[in-house]
Amino acid sequence: MFTWVYGLPIWLDFLIITGSAVLLTAAGILLSRSCVFRVFRPEPGKNDTVTMVLTVGGVFYGLLLGLIAAATYESYDTAQSLVADEAASLGTLYREVSAYPEPQRSLLQKDLVDYADNVLTEAWPALREGREPMGGTALVTRFQVNLLAFEPKTTAQEIVHAATIEQFARFDSDRRHRINATAGGLPDVLWWVILVGGAINVVLLCMFSLNRDAHLLLGGLFAFFLGAMIFLIAAMDYPFRGDLSISPDPFESMYVNVMGR
Repeated sequence: MFTWVYGLPIWLDFLIITGSAVLLTAAGILLSRSCVFRVFRPEPGKNDTVTMVLTVGGVFYGLLLGLIAAATYESYDTAQSLVADEAASLGTLYREVSAYPEPQRSLLQKDLVDYADNVLTEAWPALREGREPMGGTALVTRFQVNLLAFEPKTTAQEIVHAATIEQFARFDSDRRHRINATAGGLPDVLWWVILVGGAINVVLLCMFSLNRDAHLLLGGLFAFFLGAMIFLIAAMDYPFRGDLSISPDPFESMYVNVMGR
């Protein structure tokens, strides 16, 4: 539902979401004041009643929003760890194939360099734009074919070959996990719950009988905080998209320090 935020600068997303929340709340307060005073004015202690309802509803809504924000950040942090794990596994695999005799050594190293180059120049830009990256699976398959085609001729080569196959399996597993993490995102029904819950809390806030300026100030602060929370969840919902996306720094570091490129 909020995938449009990834096509804009992060600062503009923040201003749009928080600004919309504040403006809608201020408009609601100003437009509903006469109706609220007309309907509730005869009732003594009306603010106490609204406070009770807002407190009960706000507790459950705040709990929901906090849990979703925590889960979104946890998914973001997990995806970041998966990127580091894949880069580390790729670097270790590159060092493993360095022990192979020529011409297999150069052939396998080239396959891994091509894969790292594909991740940095094609896969990551595609992920940030929400597109499916191409070419990575074909490069991994090419490396696997070349690796399994090697026939060890000595005991030492058998040991190295077995260790390399095991490391390749670890790398491929880390890669699969990282790819699965790119398909995250909250379901639309959960976004509707967040938006409807926020709207209900704003409506309850509009029902207070306060001085206009004080009402606008308190309502604006509440709406700003609500908008900031929604912005945070939206910005980190898809960890590989937008300006706040996960950086490919682990791959760049490995590409330079291990592969010497």
